[in-house]
Amino acid sequence: MAEYHQQESETHNVSGRSMVCTSLAGVAVTAPVLGMMGFSFMATLVLLVISSPLLFIFSPPLLCVGLVFAGTLAGFAVAATMALAGVSTLALMYGEIGGTTGFGCGMTGRLAEFGDRVKEQGKDWAGYLQQRVQQNSPDAYSQ
Repeated sequence: MAEYHQQESETHNVSGRSMVCTSLAGVAVTAPVLGMMGFSFMATLVLLVISSPLLFIFSPPLLCVGLVFAGTLAGFAVAATMALAGVSTLALMYGEIGGTTGFGCGMTGRLAEFGDRVKEQGKDWAGYLQQRVQQNSPDAYSQ
């Protein structure tokens, strides 16, 4: 039984040279079929076959670099979006305070009128309450 496993493990040893030869043979077989697609596609396949071992070796650091690059791009995108929102908000506020026709269509004027009305009602209530206090004071009953 041990001899069977030893023979089987010997038959499954594949060298890197045989893998490259097999890959190139596969590309050579499919070249006539893919010849209609042009030289650039063929060159891309050959470069992929040649560079695939390097990509396999350097894939862990390339993955980390890719993740850092993607995170950096996402951060810059969020920062640009926030900057755009802030600048547009400042422009809107400047237009409203300056009185130009903007989003609120003169909302500051209406707020000022409302504030004046509240102020007048407050004065009226203050006068009413002051009058009531004077009417209900002990001095008013003693007369």
